[in-house]
Amino acid sequence: MRRIVTPPAMVLYLTCLLGVVLFVFSPQAFAGVILAGNEPVSAAAISLPYYDPYDCQKCHILFPLSDESADLQPNCEGSKDPEIFRDLLAIYKSPIEFNKKDLCFLLIIGGSLFLVDQGIYNSINGGPKTPEDWGTGKFISSFGDGLPALGICGLISIKDPRTGYLAVNAVAYSGLACYTLKLALGRARPWTGEGPYAFHGVGINDSYNSMPSGHSAVAFALATVLAKQYPEHKYIFYTCACIIGLSRIYVHSHWPSDVFIGAAIGIWSANQVMASSRIFEIKW
Repeated sequence: MRRIVTPPAMVLYLTCLLGVVLFVFSPQAFAGVILAGNEPVSAAAISLPYYDPYDCQKCHILFPLSDESADLQPNCEGSKDPEIFRDLLAIYKSPIEFNKKDLCFLLIIGGSLFLVDQGIYNSINGGPKTPEDWGTGKFISSFGDGLPALGICGLISIKDPRTGYLAVNAVAYSGLACYTLKLALGRARPWTGEGPYAFHGVGINDSYNSMPSGHSAVAFALATVLAKQYPEHKYIFYTCACIIGLSRIYVHSHWPSDVFIGAAIGIWSANQVMASSRIFEIKW
């Protein structure tokens, strides 16, 4: 089916691209007592972290925002190695762990959905769709794309860099897991008309990359990190993730079991990242 690109979707992509840039390059604001020459003063500045290879220290370049802080000294913390890279290695080299009870639950529910995929799919897609309905479904679905998701993580990192960092890694981790399974299973997407039981094995054709749903995995990975960090809003985060998952069925891209397994992978990926990361021991 022909992809419809709506102006709001383009705005979303550009906004999220800006968020990615902000995530990578955003400085940190600082206000408080700092040194101007040898005298402590109360001032405001922009703090840009960097690593000094000569002194083996993690420092912050301070850019003054007022005349009182015109002569600022860098603030350095003793650090033998760039800690962020050690943490990334800990995340992506840590052993993959599964909870046996959760895995059994996933297989039972996923297998049950597999048997009724066609019926649920028909119920969700019953009745005619207007171009506006289709465009709305694609717009909602686009929030589960990799670039918008990373952009959202970037926007989060402006106020909460630790949560943004965990979210970026959860999104990336879930994407890698989903892509590997997609290539291995080769399940036909609904738009091919081959039905829910058509598997073609290893391949890179997008028409046969239905299981699992990468958009659902990304949405639930992000929702899980946010729910962990802000538990008072967890129902909102998971509701948004569910809507994105349902939209993937609505636009004929996935079967219900694809969405369920993708969601499970997203939750697992987020928990795997949060369990492996030592980000809360890192001084930013």
